[in-house]
Amino acid sequence: MPISNDTRRVWAGRLSVAVAVTFVIIGALRFATDTLHEFNPDYWRPLIGTPFRYLVRAPSDGTVPGFLNAQFFKILSIPAGLCLVWLGVRFGSGTLAHKAERFRDLAVRGTWALSFLAGFSLIELEKTYHFLGMNAVLVAGERAWLNHVVHVASAVLAWGLTDLLAFEPLTYAEIALERELDALEPPA
Repeated sequence: MPISNDTRRVWAGRLSVAVAVTFVIIGALRFATDTLHEFNPDYWRPLIGTPFRYLVRAPSDGTVPGFLNAQFFKILSIPAGLCLVWLGVRFGSGTLAHKAERFRDLAVRGTWALSFLAGFSLIELEKTYHFLGMNAVLVAGERAWLNHVVHVASAVLAWGLTDLLAFEPLTYAEIALERELDALEPPA
């Protein structure tokens, strides 16, 4: 039995929301551990010897996962931020077509991506130069110059990811409503 176009649209919508929510949860949890690290740099020590140690901000332990955690986990930062914006647009007011058009606008999405890039770059500069008075520090295994490269790569990844997220209905009722609204439009 072939899959209907309506089913494809619903599953594309649901998958897009699930992916976006997953990125936002990862970003929020990592932000929480980054903040916790500023208040107590040793908070992660009870996690030594567990796989959870590689999911929180912690110094590299010399292993590949430890290095990836300390240096490259931030590649998910801008995708998490843009997914949060995407969810805000997706569940905001307007038709799905208008929301898609607004979010796909180069100026809108570009402004959000560059804003996140600027914000994260400022935090990385704070880790190095401590000019804002925050308690942000580099952890063992983290290189300041590479942080900036990773954040640029994060912006590129975020752009590609959010380009794939679909502004599609989540239920068949939304499709029916869409059709009813289309039927109310006067012919052109």
